[in-house]
Order: sequence, then C-alpha cells, then structure tokens
Amino acid sequence: MRKSYYYVVLAAFMTMSFSGCSIDSNEGDIVIDMLPKTRSVELTQTQKEFVNKNNEFALNLYKAVCQGENADKSIIVSPISATYLMGMLNDGADGKTAEEITTALGFGGKQSVNEFCKAMIEQTPDVDPSVSLTNANCVVVNERQNIELKDQFVSDISNYYKGEVMKLDFSSSNALKAVNDWSNRHTGGMIPKLMDQLNEDAALMLMNAISFKATWTEKFDEKDTQTETFTKEDGTTQSVQMMHRHAIARFGEESDCYTLLLPYGSGDKWGMTIFLPKEGKTVRDVINSLDMSKWLPYHYGSASPVDVDIKLPRFEGSYKADVKSALQKMGVESVFDEDKADLSLISENRNLYVYKMEQTAAIEVNEEGTKTSAVTVAELGDTEAGILGNKVYFHANTPFVYMIREASSGAIFFIGTYQGK
Repeated sequence: MRKSYYYVVLAAFMTMSFSGCSIDSNEGDIVIDMLPKTRSVELTQTQKEFVNKNNEFALNLYKAVCQGENADKSIIVSPISATYLMGMLNDGADGKTAEEITTALGFGGKQSVNEFCKAMIEQTPDVDPSVSLTNANCVVVNERQNIELKDQFVSDISNYYKGEVMKLDFSSSNALKAVNDWSNRHTGGMIPKLMDQLNEDAALMLMNAISFKATWTEKFDEKDTQTETFTKEDGTTQSVQMMHRHAIARFGEESDCYTLLLPYGSGDKWGMTIFLPKEGKTVRDVINSLDMSKWLPYHYGSASPVDVDIKLPRFEGSYKADVKSALQKMGVESVFDEDKADLSLISENRNLYVYKMEQTAAIEVNEEGTKTSAVTVAELGDTEAGILGNKVYFHANTPFVYMIREASSGAIFFIGTYQGK
C-alpha cells in the first residue's frame, strides 16, 4: 500500500503551496500541479473605497516628502507603513487629534480604520505565495517613565495590528540593541540600524515594519546588463549598470510621462509601475500631476500590452523621511503639539504627544527582482521613453518615479523617485 506524506513548511520570507494531483489514464504517471495559487484580497465595498482614499493619502504623503531640499534626491517611502502606524496612534487619540488623523488618512472613523488595517495586514501577505510580504508592529514602553497603558489600547494593538508590547529601559544600551534587532529582524536585514540612540526621556514609541521581497515574473538576464550613461536633471551624467530585455509588457502614455508595468511573482497580483518623464518634462512635473485619475488606469489589465525594449538601472538605496513634517503639511497638527495633543486613550497617568515621527526605507532592484523594507517610528513624550513604429522603447536613462502595489486591492505599498546614484 502506497503511503502519502504531507509536509507543511513554514519560512519567514516565502510560502509555496502545491496542490491538485491527477493521474494520466494513458501513462499512469502522477501529474502534480506546481503552479502557485494566487488569491485576491477580500474587502467590503466600503473598504475598497477606503483603498482609493488611502492611495490619495499615499500620493499626498509622497508629494509632501518630495518638497524643498528633497526635490532632487532619490527617495523611497512606504505609505502603507505610515497608515498602519497612524492607525495604531489613532487608537490612542481622542477629540480633535483623532479627527485630524482620520482626515489625513481620508477615510473612516477609529473602528473602520482598525478593521481596514486588520484586513490588509492579514490578507496581503498571502495573495501570492511566490512573493514575500511581512508586517510587524510594536509598542515600546520606557520603563523609566512609569507609563501605564490602557487595557483597551493594548487590546486594539494586538487584535487589529498583531502588535506586541515591549518594556525597556531607554537609558540602557541593551534597549537600543533590542530596538535595532527588532528592525533588523522584521526588515530581512535591510534596516539593521534604525537608531543611533534612544531618548531616555521619551515615554514610549510606536513602530511598524514592512518588508517586501519578490522576483520579476520574467527576470532580466545578467549577461544583458551593461554600463551605460544616466543623465540627471541638471544635465550631469554618470555611469550605471543598465538592465536590458525585450518583452511584451503593459505600456501607457500620459501627457507628461510614459508608464511601464513590470509584474512580480505569479504575475497577476504584485507589480512595479514606472513613470518616465517625457523629453522636456521633469520628475517634479510627474509628481505634481500624480493623482488617483492617473493611478487607477495602471491596475493590471488596463494599460496596453505591447512589444517593449526595456532598459532599467540596477539600483539600491535608502532614505529617512521626516513623516512629522509631511503630516503637518497635510493638516495633522495637534498630535505634535504638547499643549493640544489628545492621546488620552493610550495612558491615564500621562499627557502624551508625538514629538518625532520618521520613516526609514531601503530598496534593492536588480535582475532577479526587488527587495524593499520600511520602518515607521513615532516617539511620544510627556507634556510635563518614445514610441517608434510597432515597438516601444522604454529606456529609463533619466530620473523616474516608481510605485509598488498589490493589484487585487489596488493599494500602494511603496513609492519612490530614482534620481541616479
């Protein structure tokens, strides 16, 4: 009698499932279906509308980060990471502070935000078993400050965000190591050093980490990668490793840019959309014109599949964004004001406010695919290309904007600008 053995393999960064055995009656061979089984994120109609609102938040956050001295820098941010952190912060907020947070996010009240974040956190890691997505959330309490967290706040962080609570002495070097180890562990080693030091006077910190790792559906061949010239917007040039391939890909055209969708994994859920400014246009022109009317057409199945000659730089980088300043530009003010913040639902024995909110993000793009991670931290204190014939040439040898999103929900997970090395 033939025995069947079933194995379940759990890994930190990838889960594969194989199913569907059948027997060919002619050959008698067992045929195993080893194709990955993707699934869609299941959201209510209201939550689907929340996605669109949250994508508006994503674009607004990105635009705010790109202003001023950051205009000519390579930047990457994870709006969904900021959303999760603001959702947790909102669980501790009341009154005008809570109102400003939900207004900036663009949707729902406290419970609606919680349920939306819970659905995204639980479902998006499983939509494509060939793509790795991980999330982690944490409340870090400074033992020196004698903070007593409210039971409801702790319960909400656990139930909706799968968050843990750590208690550390912020004056200890072991505490700094614990925070950096947490970041390293939950970003796949991409952000091993989140902080250089902890503020021993801080009351607590909220942290979200998100990590994405995926191979291109059709990889670039390393032998086709060559050193080529990349021209920056100021006219200066530099040498970059330029990946190259011909492919049938989804291509679009806007008034100020060309777009290209490069899928990951199984090909129908995750992808990177690249916005390449036309001649005479700049990254700033593209950023200023980004809105939901431009974003929506580039879900899978919308842009046209055409024969494309693709060139894309192999690049990596990291960026630390001042999320506090960006949110203040978006109307979130009271939570950062020690006299006006209402975070009374976090703790009964302290009057808390957020004095710093930052996000550190990193990305690696090569012939195999993409790895990217982000950690968003809130620290709380106490008030005491052109078209030629039938072939398209999409040569990203000038600065461009890119987005990584999940197609079944339509949510933007990462958005960035590549300005050169």
